[in-house]
Amino acid sequence: MRLLADLGNTRLKCALVEGDRMRARWAGTHAQAEDGLRDWLLREARSIEDIWLAAVAQEDVTRVVTTVLRALGPEPVRVRTRRHALGLTAGYTHVEELGVDRWLALIAAFRRGLAPCVVASVGSALTVDALCVDGRHLGGLIAPTPEAMREALFARAPGLPQASGEVADFATGTADGIQSGCLLAGVALIERSLSGLERRIGARPALVVSGGGAAALRPLLGEHAFLPDLVLDGLALLAQAEPAPSA
Repeated sequence: MRLLADLGNTRLKCALVEGDRMRARWAGTHAQAEDGLRDWLLREARSIEDIWLAAVAQEDVTRVVTTVLRALGPEPVRVRTRRHALGLTAGYTHVEELGVDRWLALIAAFRRGLAPCVVASVGSALTVDALCVDGRHLGGLIAPTPEAMREALFARAPGLPQASGEVADFATGTADGIQSGCLLAGVALIERSLSGLERRIGARPALVVSGGGAAALRPLLGEHAFLPDLVLDGLALLAQAEPAPSA
């Protein structure tokens, strides 16, 4: 049995894979990694043959989680972004700057046959990446999430009402205006990226949405595929194709 671990900036998501099927999933905060993960594995796992880790968290957090994983099975394989993998060509000039989570999500989208597409992920940040049908990643954008926009606005102007509002094209109240402005800014970035990729390739791309913070944006977007475990999917594909560490 294989253990996959996606360590983000705020949460750890794990999956157990048997053959080519994900059997069980677990998610928790960094603080829950030790006890919560151990209890889950005691319930769900018989034996761990290998562990694959994708981490974008700060190195001190990554070291703690790696120590926890190491105590649960074999030495974890730390996955890092590469220029080429499983048909994907990463488009960043300095490929090491592309977060491994975004890279794995792109691998999963490509291998699922979803390209050409824009992959939008809403987590600690809102990221948008363009992917061509031949596996070429054209690059992407990074922006604050709608929630981060609200928090920044309230920090700069603490007198603003912090009640949640309703979304409208032209709001008639402050709470609604803040809610609408922050959410529709995220939607506009995604839609502009779709239009830009369409102009580039001459065809309408698909939209793939992922990330734990996507719920508020999804009703405001057009047709899209919602794949919340896209990073773990990409990690599973990479581990299946490369059973031994490549680095």
